[in-house]
Parts: sequence; structure tokens; C-alpha cells
Amino acid sequence: MVSDKTVVDRDGGLVVVTLNRPEKKNALNAENWNDLDEIFTEVELNPDDRALLLTGAGGNFSSGADLSGEGSGGLTGRGLQLIVHEMRIVGQIISRLQRLPKPTIAAVDGHAVGVALGLVMACDLVLASDRARFTEVFVKRGLALDGGASWTLPRQVGLRRAKQMTFFGDALDAATACEWGLVNEVVPADELLDTAMAWGHRLATGPTTSISLIKRMLDSSFSSSFDEAIEGEARAQHIAYTTADMAEGIRAFLERREPKFTGR
Repeated sequence: MVSDKTVVDRDGGLVVVTLNRPEKKNALNAENWNDLDEIFTEVELNPDDRALLLTGAGGNFSSGADLSGEGSGGLTGRGLQLIVHEMRIVGQIISRLQRLPKPTIAAVDGHAVGVALGLVMACDLVLASDRARFTEVFVKRGLALDGGASWTLPRQVGLRRAKQMTFFGDALDAATACEWGLVNEVVPADELLDTAMAWGHRLATGPTTSISLIKRMLDSSFSSSFDEAIEGEARAQHIAYTTADMAEGIRAFLERREPKFTGR
């Protein structure tokens, strides 16, 4: 059962997940990690959940891991253990988000720091407010990278800029993050949630299987040859041809109207 530290709202196939510890700038504690683990698994398995939007309450996405030491269950609430095991648990939760076979959006206001930035980069699309700040803070704590950043960051901003962000640990403003490719678009803070919801509803009413196939192909493109890619496209197109959404898309085209996809 999801705690009150993570709020879940469902709206027409869109699952809106809000990190809800505003008094701590939504620092991620054991409850949050267990909530996210449960939510990502549920969204993957529930055919009525067709897109996911991840955001934070109170003007921040998240200040990263809660390092205050509250409680005795460790970072993930599974008991005190070596940090390598804790980070493997966190990594698997973020991997579940990155591999989710449905489209995901991060809506970032205020700060997205450390492992929370890992959650952001694991999403398919990122919207930022004009006051958003993105920080790979680890080096300032004498730490290495986590949250999948060693994999996602160089793919999104390039190796040189990834090293700049991680070696210095300086905050990146929203405009620069957009220029570097870390976010898709920047909008005024008071328009962030409305824009993110509009994007989310477009995804949630799209051809869910086709989007999932497109996501898989694009995510695997960096490790595929061209010949592997076109063979993958042929197979994916064959799968898409079996869906009711494909039939609806063709009918809508012939009837000169907008398609009404059901995710089937």
C-alpha cells in the first residue's frame, strides 16, 4: 500500500505520481523508494495504466536521497546493510522505471538533485519549469555516481558535458539543460503541471503497444547495428499490425477523422 509520502492519481489512463515530502524538498526516503517500487510494478502490469507522469510537491522535484539518518531501516527500509546492496535495490527500482513498457514524463520544478535526477533521466520525456535546477551533486559529497546517471547522462548530454556536470557538481539551469538535451522543453513554472498533464493525456490516449515498441527500438539503438535495427523494425511493425489500434488508425485515416485509440 502506497504511503502518504507518494501521492498517486489516475486520470483517463494517465498515472500521476507526486513525491510528497515538501518540507524536505521531497528528499527520497525508504517510504518513497518502496512506494515507487510498488507503483512502477503496478503500472507495468495494469493494462488500464497507459502513461506515467512523475513530479514533486511544493515547488521542487526532489533534493535527492534523504541522508538525515531518520529511522533504522537504511536507505530503502529493508534493514541496515552494506551500501552496495542498498544501491542495487535503488538501481533496480530506477531500472524498472527506465524499462517501463509505457511512456513516461518527468515534470521538474525547482531542484532535481543526485539520485532524483537519475529518476528524471530514466523517464522518456522531461518538462522543466524556468526555475528548475539539475545537479549531479555526488562529487561534493565525496561520492561516485548512482541512479543510473553513469549510463543515462552521457547518452543525453554527451560525454564531455556529462564529465563537466559530474566532476564539478554545479547546478544546471533549465535553459542550459534544454540546450544540452537534458530536457525537452522549458515552460513558465505556473504552466508546468498543465503542460505536463496535456502531454501525459496525449500519450495515455495513444496507441499504447506501438509507443512501447517505438520506445524499445529507440532505447536499444545505441547498442544495435543498422541491420539489427531494420530487422527489429520489421518485427515491431508486424506486431503493430496485429493490434486493434492499428486498425483504428487506418479507419480514421480513410474516414478523415482523429483516431480513438484504446491501447488494445
